[in-house]
Amino acid sequence: MAHPYRSSIVYPTETRDQQDRAEVWHNDPLRIKNKQLTDENLRLKKLLRENGLPWSTLSREGSQLAHAVDSISSPPKKGRRTRSSAASDASESKARLPTLPVEVQLQILEYAMTSEYPIVDPLCVSDSANTTSLEKARGNQIAIGFLATCRAYLVEGTEFLWNKNTFVFTSHVALRNFSNLSLDFRRSIKHVNFRIIARYYDDEKRTHSMSHVGSRKSVKLKINQRVKDHNLARRGFRSYTWMQTADFLDALLPPFDPNHNKTKARPRLLPNLESLRIDFVNFSYNFLTFPDHELHHLTVHDLGCSLNELMLTGLPNCDAGHKAASDLTGMVKDEGLLLKAKQTFVQSSNRVRPMPDGEVDAKTVRTWKALAKEYAEANSSNNSDYSHMAHHFSHGLGHTDLPDMPPTPKEVGHPESIWKKRPTVWKRVPKSRDSEEREWVEFDRTMGQSMDNWTHSDKSDTYDLDSLVCDRCGEIHDPLNWDD
Repeated sequence: MAHPYRSSIVYPTETRDQQDRAEVWHNDPLRIKNKQLTDENLRLKKLLRENGLPWSTLSREGSQLAHAVDSISSPPKKGRRTRSSAASDASESKARLPTLPVEVQLQILEYAMTSEYPIVDPLCVSDSANTTSLEKARGNQIAIGFLATCRAYLVEGTEFLWNKNTFVFTSHVALRNFSNLSLDFRRSIKHVNFRIIARYYDDEKRTHSMSHVGSRKSVKLKINQRVKDHNLARRGFRSYTWMQTADFLDALLPPFDPNHNKTKARPRLLPNLESLRIDFVNFSYNFLTFPDHELHHLTVHDLGCSLNELMLTGLPNCDAGHKAASDLTGMVKDEGLLLKAKQTFVQSSNRVRPMPDGEVDAKTVRTWKALAKEYAEANSSNNSDYSHMAHHFSHGLGHTDLPDMPPTPKEVGHPESIWKKRPTVWKRVPKSRDSEEREWVEFDRTMGQSMDNWTHSDKSDTYDLDSLVCDRCGEIHDPLNWDD
């Protein structure tokens, strides 16, 4: 008889787990708060009944009772108010007030509200299994007690809190809770980090493992054990990977606001988001299925051409991973920057382990469209037949009747190019996956690849725009998709 815990290769079924969704509903902050208020209201009603007070007339009698309590707790001072007593009261009140200048107070408040490290899952209790040991040991990195000091510190400190920090989301529930934050604060956030940890389920006692970069040993996957239910639902080994990615991106869509002007489009969760980093954790290349149309619909249509920069780490090096990367690239604007790197974290047992820093593979997205637009404008004055080319550089994804999305802003201060004829574009690229320092890198506009791999010569420093024109339709297509 086979050992019940023997490792076997089983291909999972991609699905959302019903038990996880039920737990999310049960732990919803608004539902818990409403339940606490309801229980408190019932306790107050019971207290009134026990003392023979009707709760229906609470509004009239309660105001009189509150006024009587205030008069008892703070009785008026008797006697004549002299100059000496007034001076002593003024000196006591002045001693309690801050004596530092306002500018110094704001600097201290800004320092207290700024964390050196990213804040994990703000406005939500983070799962300890989704954080590293170092993140657990850090504890609270900001002096949140400042906000309870006074109203002025609350207003100024809250603005520092959301403007001066970076945030990491390990679950789409924490990201959705971010909609409770005022839109004025959400507008100031320009970069976030998603840590998407693959979840696996099984109703049989067996182990599943995956190999990861940098180690010859395989990692035992964390399996959420489920009780086998005898029904027609899908059983066996299941995964929650690409659908979880879609849930993260779906949380970025515009949240509902009953006070919003219906004549205007609702803003997204983070309206001014410019760069996004997604760390894929435990996305194995052995058995994952292809992402479905939901991910493509979100990245290419709902969130298409919205980012200046996108970094993807830990994507599996397989056909499913390449398909997901292709879909996610649709979120980047024309002439934007796409960064890829090896996995940042590996989850084993109930903790997340960081991996050593690594190199970054950088490329630019749809830089050829500027060349196609120049070619169309140069020929439209001589031939009106080129007017139908507008849809090729309006979006670049093979769709028609779409708005002309603006490209990423050009970065200034770059070195002078040694290429005289070949069109290039400069971008600031991180030196490594986890480095904050950046360096100038030059990219070819046609293919979007780095020019560091090219040897400069008179033969290579050539450029013929007519060679990119399709012989059948006279238009310029994506050079990376010649089959189209």
